[in-house]
Amino acid sequence: MMKVLFVGLGSIGLRHLKNLYSLGLNDFIVFRYRKNSPPGKIPDGLKLTEFTSYQDALNQKPDIVVISNPSVYHFDYAMQAMSLGCNVYLEKPVSHNIDNIDKMLALHKEKQVNVQVGCQLRMHPHLIKIKEWLISGDIGEIYSVSADVGEYLPGWHPWEDYRNSYAARDNQGGGVVLTLIHEIDYLYWLFQDIEVLAATGGNLTESEMDVEDTVLILMRAENKIPIQLRMDYWRSPPVRTLNIVGNNAEINWDYHAMTLEYCKRGDSPVIYKLEQTWNRNDLFLGLMENFLLSIKNKTKTISPLDDGVSVLKIAHSVKKMITN
Repeated sequence: MMKVLFVGLGSIGLRHLKNLYSLGLNDFIVFRYRKNSPPGKIPDGLKLTEFTSYQDALNQKPDIVVISNPSVYHFDYAMQAMSLGCNVYLEKPVSHNIDNIDKMLALHKEKQVNVQVGCQLRMHPHLIKIKEWLISGDIGEIYSVSADVGEYLPGWHPWEDYRNSYAARDNQGGGVVLTLIHEIDYLYWLFQDIEVLAATGGNLTESEMDVEDTVLILMRAENKIPIQLRMDYWRSPPVRTLNIVGNNAEINWDYHAMTLEYCKRGDSPVIYKLEQTWNRNDLFLGLMENFLLSIKNKTKTISPLDDGVSVLKIAHSVKKMITN
């Protein structure tokens, strides 16, 4: 039975703990330096040994380290875990900047451990379907891509003041670009070789934070495919959509409506809708299952570290453009 160390036990850490428990694991330890967990219950019968020293926790020789503390700490904690040969489930983003990021890739290659970056949208059945269409050529030559994401940050965690959350603080690696990096990640996953051409935005809404809360990005993928992405911390109800225009068909995905529309030129749209029983946690659970399977079979994860680093570099380019 594998031993799992959780670094941080906030809302996402608690979700991973419950998911791993549902997958049959129950040898858990946790390192955390503050106890302000969100409302939620640790499963009955689960014994959780806590440590206030990361080194003491690592001395317990965990097989897996789940890192879900603020982004600014991801790099250091992941490096320590990998150096000891631990497999790592690393919440996005890989780090808050790209300083020494190539050292992480080098250590990963040296230790040959499995690293899964927590970009669970890669498990979404609609995005998987879109990827299949892109590979098969069903959409045809891609003419344009437009993605949009907006969420109201002050409403995320009712149990805490959003101004104190990592997502709203520069010294914690916050800001809409890194916090909602899922969009950049799935665009990279679908189209690869993305180059940032221009970006504008900043701290533009009424929210109180010292990071960017609104960004517009213009990118270009392989074969000169133009991609635009809008991101913000302001909209309620939340928005997450993707539009792809090709010479064979147009694609419209709406995450919150749970619909994917495939409209072939000259035909009526075909709509793929998720069942009402579908649950957002299916994404997290599927990604964790993929991680455990990759450890067992010594295969590459669906959201590997090298992809996470490439996506971080794209995000860093955006951050640099909007601050200059």
